[in-house]
Amino acid sequence: MKLSRIAEPLGLVHQGGDPEIFGVAPVEEAGAGDLTFVTDRKFLARGMTAAAMVISPALAAGLEEAHPRLLSEAPALDVAEAAKLLGYRELTMSGVHPSAVIDDTAELGEGVAVGARAFIGPRVQIGAGSVIHPGVVIHEGTRIGARCVIQSNSVIGSDGFGLDVKGGRVRKIPHFGVVRIEDDVEIGACVTVDRARFGETVIGAGSRIDNLVQIAHNVRVGRGVVIVAQVGIAGSCRIEDGVVLAGQVGLVPHVTVGKGARVGASTGVAGDVPPGAVWSGWWGQEHRRSMTELVALRKLPEFMKMVKDMFKKQGWE
Repeated sequence: MKLSRIAEPLGLVHQGGDPEIFGVAPVEEAGAGDLTFVTDRKFLARGMTAAAMVISPALAAGLEEAHPRLLSEAPALDVAEAAKLLGYRELTMSGVHPSAVIDDTAELGEGVAVGARAFIGPRVQIGAGSVIHPGVVIHEGTRIGARCVIQSNSVIGSDGFGLDVKGGRVRKIPHFGVVRIEDDVEIGACVTVDRARFGETVIGAGSRIDNLVQIAHNVRVGRGVVIVAQVGIAGSCRIEDGVVLAGQVGLVPHVTVGKGARVGASTGVAGDVPPGAVWSGWWGQEHRRSMTELVALRKLPEFMKMVKDMFKKQGWE
């Protein structure tokens, strides 16, 4: 397909030549005949080996005019739409697989798809157009909104990790609540969302949860939240609208992450994060302070050597 024919239905500005596009490839692998996308200036040179790029207007400003490109405010999203035009197929499903186990009291909305060996328990409600991939387990009383996607082997509504000690023994605390997932939520593979002890564990509308995430009992995730792989959220945390939790973030119980906050990868959060803040570090704090401490730590060997030399000159050894 000619690059100009891809540009038209996507509503993108086409600049430069008009090559034939045969496929889509990541920038590290793209070659002749490939369309790729670039979102970081350091990959521009590599992107020049592709037949054409999908790129932001700001990055395109530095390119030679002849190089073929499509201008986009969201290159990663628009290159995926281009792939569809070229015949690439999304991972999706339709209908209910005969091996799925669905309780008689469960309610499935119009157009819900359920994959092989999925389990949907008693009194579960699933909204119209949602897709439940193979191997998903949805426990009793869970409510899922419209147009949600839950990827393979995730477990929704499992018992929370509640324990207490009585008579010298560690005893399990029963969980009587449910999970409620609002509309347009996407949950990756092997995610666990625990039922509430009482009340609800909630995932807000439009949120995106990556693979291998643990969301504990009574957590409330707001709208438009992004949670990256291997995040662990302990019980009764509040994640407000628009928050981003990067990979391997860990939250202790009863923490609130304020609206629009960003928490960097591998950060341990032991206290409330203010709205709009950017935190990082092993035990989370404001990002700029965390980076200042990291720089100081890296200079520690040279500093220690300087102190030893000073002691030696003063005869203090």
